[in-house]
Amino acid sequence: MTTAQVSDMATASADDNDAKLTQQLVDELNNTSLDDDGLEDMSVSSSSSGSSTIAAKMQANLLSAKEQEDADKDMLHGVQIFFENEFIEAQRIFASQDQVNPIYALGSGALAFMKACMTFNELDIQNAIQILTQAETLCSAQIQAAPKKTVPLMSSVSKLVSSGWGYFGYKDSKKNDKNSSAGIPPPPPKHMTNGEIRARVVRAEGLLLTSLILLLQESIMSYLKAGLNLRKGYKSYENVWTELKTMGDEVDTLVDKNTLGGIQFGLGTIHIVLASLPPKILRVISSFGYTGDKAFGFELVSKCIAGKGIRSPLGSLMFLSYYTILAGFAPSVLAETNVPIADKILKEALQDYKESAFFLYFEGRNCRIKGLLKESSAAFELASSKATVEWGSELQRLCDYELGLNCAILLQWKESTVYFERLAKENYWSKGFFLYFKAAALEAAGQKKEAVEIYQGIPGLVNRKFGGRTILVEQYVTRKVKLFEQNGFENTNLPVLEILLIWNAFASMTPENLMASLALVDAQISKNRGSTGLDSLAVLKTIKGAILHQLGRHKEGAECLTWVMELPAAKIQEEKWVVPFACWEAGVGSWIEDKSLEGDKRWARAKGYWDKAAGYSGYEFEFRLSIRIHSVMMRIQDLVEQSKLKAFH
Repeated sequence: MTTAQVSDMATASADDNDAKLTQQLVDELNNTSLDDDGLEDMSVSSSSSGSSTIAAKMQANLLSAKEQEDADKDMLHGVQIFFENEFIEAQRIFASQDQVNPIYALGSGALAFMKACMTFNELDIQNAIQILTQAETLCSAQIQAAPKKTVPLMSSVSKLVSSGWGYFGYKDSKKNDKNSSAGIPPPPPKHMTNGEIRARVVRAEGLLLTSLILLLQESIMSYLKAGLNLRKGYKSYENVWTELKTMGDEVDTLVDKNTLGGIQFGLGTIHIVLASLPPKILRVISSFGYTGDKAFGFELVSKCIAGKGIRSPLGSLMFLSYYTILAGFAPSVLAETNVPIADKILKEALQDYKESAFFLYFEGRNCRIKGLLKESSAAFELASSKATVEWGSELQRLCDYELGLNCAILLQWKESTVYFERLAKENYWSKGFFLYFKAAALEAAGQKKEAVEIYQGIPGLVNRKFGGRTILVEQYVTRKVKLFEQNGFENTNLPVLEILLIWNAFASMTPENLMASLALVDAQISKNRGSTGLDSLAVLKTIKGAILHQLGRHKEGAECLTWVMELPAAKIQEEKWVVPFACWEAGVGSWIEDKSLEGDKRWARAKGYWDKAAGYSGYEFEFRLSIRIHSVMMRIQDLVEQSKLKAFH
């Protein structure tokens, strides 16, 4: 049997396993009970064997709203010092009660969540999910222990009393001695207790954070699992939201402000996430059955931030993630609207948390979108200097990556290699990708021999997996190196500019650096003339078209991209991503060129190209491009609504 046949059999086996797992997850999604009690039972039964013990020992939380706010002072202090870069002390505070108190367990889970989002390491991801599941288990036990709004059956009451446990699920206290001695349980509460509402909110937030981790993994398996967690979390928030409505004007006295902030943060975030997911991902989790209301989500998270509670800085981070990361996906389209909002959020956040490493990191991202690379690098360097303790080392690595990318955008090739070499040595995220980026930068700096030596060792370093599969970026660099090998590493065709194209970085370049990059592309096209395949030429022309559009030379840019878009599909053998990305760049160029037009003429051409890009599937970075397309389509929809309002008034 040949190596190719073995490889084909392994691939077929993996596909079969994927199909089975997909069906299993779809069945679970379809069959999950939407009854909230059913979700509680599932949470407890799906956790560790100690869950039933936790449920038996858990006491009901009977604190009033005011008492709960007083009890939350240590937790609030932990959150505040975390965003003042005292990471270890904050972690100690959360860990002090995370085995018995749901909100502290959520605090530990949130830290693990942030670490997982920074490292993308599967062990960190699994650790975060495990801690968040523990919080979910504590919450479910506390919900079960809470007094219910309905009177229990007398047999159940007798059983509870005779067993020495009160109606509230804990040993009788002095203030209930009179009722207990008479064998009469206290009257059922008019509403859910603050403690039960709080537990439901914390549980839903744990499910939300778990789903967000999974959504970052860019695989069908992770999207399906994320859909299941979103569904469970949404239902919990929905039930609490319904309960708050029944309280009317009493809500501020019956529910503590940190729990209200949790509802605002969680339900708002779910609505924003659902509204932001592209159709391709929504189809994967189509059994979820809910749609997002972006305006409602923004309103709720804004209230959470204004409340200055436990989740207020998390609300600011969520907004910054939305406005800066989304704008980074399509800076030429979204920077105009997103950047000023991000600036405002950053200014307010840094007033409360001066020199917070997390907010400084987002300041660096925001400055890059504005094309202020010097200021961007300064913000990343300051953020890194503030994250010097053990926990903050992950944020330092993330800042190193951003600094390396900034150097590449500035065409400072040798400077960028310092950062990528450091990241590879520290084995951060993907050693294979960072060495590939280093080699590509060395090649651009004229050190081809050193670059080839690094390229040759990359396939043996690819070991990052998620869900049993090699992560997307390592699949990409492995394929590229194999292509380079086939022609003896002669025509590698500017791989560093190819990365900057895929990473959407040309919009942050100065005109001078765009011209320098254009000269590199033209020289490579001339060198390859008559000796390279259509795949390579298509990549180079797509890079050239994107650069020309950023320079305002739209006619020339359109000619390059049209040539790529008109290639017969069968002619592209290896670079399957290039045609949909050419469609994307053609849309970006049309958007820039037509910006001064009125009404739907402003976006008609761009939308046509983006619709065409959305029609492709089965290529590298497909879900990444889908998010870009969806983000600009949301912007078009906003403009349509504004036009309607303008016409109406």
